[in-house]
Amino acid sequence: MDENDDLPTTTVYPVAIKRASLHHHVVDKLREMVSRGDLPAGERLNEVALAQALGVSRTPMREAVKLLASEGLLELLPGRGARVRQYSAEELMDVFDVLGALERHAIEIAVSRMKPKALAAIERLHIQMGEAYAKRNKKAYFKANQKLHGLIVELAGNPQLAATHMTLTKQSVHNRHETLMSEQRWKESVAEHQAIFDAIVAKNAALAGVLMLDHSRKTGAAVVDAARAANEIRAASSR
Repeated sequence: MDENDDLPTTTVYPVAIKRASLHHHVVDKLREMVSRGDLPAGERLNEVALAQALGVSRTPMREAVKLLASEGLLELLPGRGARVRQYSAEELMDVFDVLGALERHAIEIAVSRMKPKALAAIERLHIQMGEAYAKRNKKAYFKANQKLHGLIVELAGNPQLAATHMTLTKQSVHNRHETLMSEQRWKESVAEHQAIFDAIVAKNAALAGVLMLDHSRKTGAAVVDAARAANEIRAASSR
């Protein structure tokens, strides 16, 4: 008799995979809503309405809320649900200061080890950003931008650096799309990325690091300014 004869004959793996996929789908959608400002900082979540809007039950919604709270994007309110965490200007700047330092270190290592295949991957994303900017497609630009920054950190080959960077990146998404509402800032961002790309191609690790740090600090300042402006508008409209 086979030792596995008494095991259940019906596997549960497909169901588990489907549930996990649904859970991550809800997490991604909520994170995107916070990033776009659809769920502004300080706003309490109506989990029932959100679950209905996303076409899911309360269970994956609650799981997603708990995960995003553990990441620092949401804040759990004992007995009262959850709300989008409202970072102070100082907290946001601290996040971007650390992100800038991490990305500077990452790009210096990545450039010093750069292989043709990695450079080609960076160039593809750089081109995608340029095309999105030409079409004034903010969502596509932001998506390619995030992938590019993530790729550079990945190319540094340091798991601890990558994990810390991912955590802080998730915390920095508050109203990130609002920073691109200003045509001037968007134009500056494109120019900054072009300079960074040129330094990568030239294999100038030190220059790429300096440019990346400067870019991160300017992005952080823009995020803070956008968040303050949005808060002022919401405060005025609620009077």
